[in-house]
Amino acid sequence: MTFLEFVEGPLLWIAFLTFIIGTILRFVLFFAVSVKKDKIVYQYFNIKWIALTILRWLLPINRDILKNPVYTICGYILHFCLILVPIFYSAHVLLWEEGVFEWTWWIMPDVWADWMTLVVIAIIIFFILRRMISADVRILTTATDYIALVVTALPFVTGYFATHGTLGDAISVDTLHLVHVLSGELMLILLPFTKLNHYILFFLSRGVAGIEFGRRGYSI
Repeated sequence: MTFLEFVEGPLLWIAFLTFIIGTILRFVLFFAVSVKKDKIVYQYFNIKWIALTILRWLLPINRDILKNPVYTICGYILHFCLILVPIFYSAHVLLWEEGVFEWTWWIMPDVWADWMTLVVIAIIIFFILRRMISADVRILTTATDYIALVVTALPFVTGYFATHGTLGDAISVDTLHLVHVLSGELMLILLPFTKLNHYILFFLSRGVAGIEFGRRGYSI
């Protein structure tokens, strides 16, 4: 077995399993802590309050968009592209078709994936510069914030250049492909255990907050 075969085979499964198990552990740990510290929240459990507060924060109908319109809109666009490109890019879907489960689904046009990838890269560069330049944000920024942004950007950067081969002789397409796969696996592994874990904690924390606001009669 070559190193590339290991990366695209066993290591990929390890990354997926780590992501799944880590997500479950994060879910369990959140409730283990919240049940002890926020017992009253569960006494007033209301799915309507949970749904309303999550919907409000998922859609651009909250106060944050008025306070920081550029940052907030960029955040929405970034997350939209981060979800759609890995799931619906043609080469990724083809891997699932050729895999053990032979799953397949709708494929987005490659030109969409290209533009959305460039948008992701541009927004992440903007976020990095914002953390470096803005004094209000810089004082709250740690090294892990930069690491999270770089880890997020790397699969898109390497994937774009591996697909288009625009780096010429500087870096071979095979090397870019290998780094692309490794960086994607690294992102999967780190998702549950770093600040990137807001993909699950957002819904959990907003749900608890929605119950608390609802029972107190505050605006959800």
